[in-house]
Amino acid sequence: MKRRAFITLLGGAAAAWPLAARAQQPKVWHVGFLAPVPPTPAMLSALRDGLRERGYVEGQNLSIDVRWSEGSFEQNPGLAADLVRSNVDVIVAWSSPAVFAARRATSTIPIVMASVGDPVAMGFVTNLARPGGNVTGLSNMAHDLSGKLVELFVEIVPSMKHVGVVQNPSNPSMPFILSKTENAIRALGLRFEVVDAKSGEEFEAALQSLSAKGVNGVVLLADPSLVENRRRIAEVALKTQIPTAFQRRESVEAGGLFSYGSSLSDQLRLATLYVDRILKGTKPAELPVEQPTKFELVVNLKTAKSLGLDVPSTLLARADEVIE
Repeated sequence: MKRRAFITLLGGAAAAWPLAARAQQPKVWHVGFLAPVPPTPAMLSALRDGLRERGYVEGQNLSIDVRWSEGSFEQNPGLAADLVRSNVDVIVAWSSPAVFAARRATSTIPIVMASVGDPVAMGFVTNLARPGGNVTGLSNMAHDLSGKLVELFVEIVPSMKHVGVVQNPSNPSMPFILSKTENAIRALGLRFEVVDAKSGEEFEAALQSLSAKGVNGVVLLADPSLVENRRRIAEVALKTQIPTAFQRRESVEAGGLFSYGSSLSDQLRLATLYVDRILKGTKPAELPVEQPTKFELVVNLKTAKSLGLDVPSTLLARADEVIE
């Protein structure tokens, strides 16, 4: 081979190598995570682990953009819009406020909801079997668990006559959860007081107010603000000697009395099933909304002892976890 021909051949091969390398590079999927408050490390680990199990690895074929609101989404209206402008392929939205914010920002990018009370009543989906739009995901059935939560509370505190209820009025799903909770309390012949709270200071004031009114226990209705302020709530509850009931284990791990509900980490891990299906081409409108089939009862026995409560052994035997 002549020298000039050999050099031409090498030059052509060198030019082809970068093209071949680029052709072999995997697509990097961009997943957005939108939350009303900072998610816990366990929640983010569940999201990443679920995606990894389905073949999506950060730094290889996946990037995750985590954003949360400092205050309500009404105070930060551009947060979801910024996420949309970052060209995400799908948005995982934790809780109803995040879903509302994501829907206001886009009607085309798929939204996978996690831990939403009643997505049909709130207009997120047409029905559970065929969502019909760009939103699908998981409901937490928070409103349907109210009755069981109150029954368990009475079992743990048999002297219960007067119940305090704390709600975040900014959460659009709260009217549904509150209504079910009030009905459950009335059915047991108990009196109740409802107060509003969504910040650390407000939770402290709410618990002190309910303590002054002589409640025997407080049900804190499911809301992301409880996760964000879980340690402060637990400290005030112990200080005022008020038993507390939640739907999230995170609040009990922080020192609350007990919880009954679905796991946030499980919900986020399951949400990655939807993300995977969507990234592979399935439309959100064709993916049925799932409801949790497992509800965990977590009891903090250390807190119970601090409150002078003797938790029935039959209830402890039914608990999924007892913190001592």
